[in-house]
Amino acid sequence: MMTSAETSETLLIDQKQADAGMSLKTWWALLFIYPFARRLTVLIVNHTRITPNQITFTAMGLRVITACCFYTGTRWGLIVGALTYYLAYVCDCTDGTVARIKKQSSELGRYLDHVADLVGDFVILAVLAWTVDMLMTPMVLGMLFMHIAECYMSYLAGFALSPDKEGKSSIAAFNVINRYRDWWFSRNIKSFFSFPDYNALVFVFAPLLGFPALGIHVGFYCLLVICLYTVFSTFVSIHTGRKSFP
Repeated sequence: MMTSAETSETLLIDQKQADAGMSLKTWWALLFIYPFARRLTVLIVNHTRITPNQITFTAMGLRVITACCFYTGTRWGLIVGALTYYLAYVCDCTDGTVARIKKQSSELGRYLDHVADLVGDFVILAVLAWTVDMLMTPMVLGMLFMHIAECYMSYLAGFALSPDKEGKSSIAAFNVINRYRDWWFSRNIKSFFSFPDYNALVFVFAPLLGFPALGIHVGFYCLLVICLYTVFSTFVSIHTGRKSFP
């Protein structure tokens, strides 16, 4: 019997297989992230022994750099911070894919990924808000709370939803919603704007354009809508027994 190390050495994939191994795709990432994440996945799987956890720690390090760059409050700090956050999200889209392809997925790794994303994004938002004198405003405090709520709502939903209980709802509207979601899920795309789309607006696009405060203001309302949709989508999934989420 081959060991896992020997198996990983002989495992060869192409970009189509890398794409098939990716989790539900976010909307902004379809154009700006996945073309690079697919290539990075193929490179890591075919030519390295890099583990999924090592990729996760790399993403954590890049988020630390982002926070430090944003802390400077300078134009170049915003630009470099936005670019390092972009690279961190490329890693985020790669670590889970590599784990699934190499069959190295684990609950510890999944939890580590969630916590790393939560802590990193929490700190980055706090630093960015501090540089524009918004840290202690009700808007930013509400955003920080929604960071925690949305992250754990999505994480815990994976345990609460069981595919064994799937069935049609007695509420016709829920069946319509599920048909809408299934149309997107069949294409491996999330059914609505999600947390990474909000992060892209606040941590990448707004800083690159030089409008971090405007990004926070717009981001608050985007995040509020996303959290409300997550709550509603979770309710529909639990009521109809759908594993797919959101």
